[in-house]
Amino acid sequence: MQEFVNTEKYGKLYIDRILFESNFPIIFTCKNDADEIFICVCCQNNIKGCKWLVGKTDAINIIRMLKDELTLRELVRGYSSGRISVDYIDGEYRVEYNNSDWNEDSIYLPKEDSYMFADEGEFADDISYYSTLIKVCYDENYYKNISKKLETINQGFESITDKFNEFVSLFGNISISSKVVSTLNVAGTLSVNTEEYKNQRDYKVTSDSCFDTLLNDNISIEVDFNDCSFIDAA
Repeated sequence: MQEFVNTEKYGKLYIDRILFESNFPIIFTCKNDADEIFICVCCQNNIKGCKWLVGKTDAINIIRMLKDELTLRELVRGYSSGRISVDYIDGEYRVEYNNSDWNEDSIYLPKEDSYMFADEGEFADDISYYSTLIKVCYDENYYKNISKKLETINQGFESITDKFNEFVSLFGNISISSKVVSTLNVAGTLSVNTEEYKNQRDYKVTSDSCFDTLLNDNISIEVDFNDCSFIDAA
């Protein structure tokens, strides 16, 4: 693959697939050595130089854009992270992160209605290609040990049970739903520090088939605990 630009945060980006061009690539994707995917949009090419907006995204949302389920603007601004601006002026690249080029009123962002407006089957090969890049990775070793950074989660559960016991002692019979759903904004590995759920097979982490919101490098994970006996305080 042809090298596009070297970034301090993500390493070298290589042009992987061109989706739209006119004498030069306008909309294309890049990959780095870690096989992360980046959407790249050329938003200026004139006597002042060239400028690209580059965002780290995933194959699923690239496919959604190619199917006109997302606009290009929605993809780069709402379903990408990193927010990289690349300028090429006087033979040199300059890379900045999350600068004014990404502001909502920026002239460099794609237009509001920037769909691909593809003819039927036009991007069939591209969709097939990106489909092969969709990966669901799971390493059970990450979930076998308790993360010290997340010990507060367990402490939180313990404090909840204490409160339930107080309520029962004060008000008598209380009916509380047996389902608890917690949304956690985490970076890294999620572990649950309770003996009952220490083994990954004893609980189930549920989420959509893809993470639709990638506004930053953190992710939101919905953890669904079914049959939590300490919640039933009746």
